[in-house]
Amino acid sequence: MIHCLKQARPLAGILALVVGLTLVTPPAFGAEAQTSVLVAPAQPTLAAAAAARVEAMSAAALTQAVTATPPTRGKPFLKTGKGAVAMVLMASVLGYMGYSFSHDRVKSPAK
Repeated sequence: MIHCLKQARPLAGILALVVGLTLVTPPAFGAEAQTSVLVAPAQPTLAAAAAARVEAMSAAALTQAVTATPPTRGKPFLKTGKGAVAMVLMASVLGYMGYSFSHDRVKSPAK
C-alpha cells in the first residue's frame, strides 16, 4: 500500500502541472483568427438608438404616443380563480408542514 502511494504522488503532481499549463496557456494555432473574432463591431448605445428612433418619428405620431392612456389592467392575481387556488394550495401545504413538524416521530436533542 505504501509503495502505491509513493508512485501516485509524483504522478498526481505531474498531472496537476500538465492540466494547469493546458488551461493557462493560449493555443498556439489560430491566434490571428481568434483575435479577429474577439473584436466585435461597435454598436450604438441604447440611448443613441432611442434618440435616432424618436427623431425619425413624425410629429403626429409623437403627440399620439404622448397622449395615449396606459392600458388598464384586469383583476389582481390573488382575486382570480387561479390565484384563489394558489392561495388554498399554499395554505394547505404550510398547514401540513406545521402538522408534520410537530408530530415528527424522530426525537433528537437538537430539535
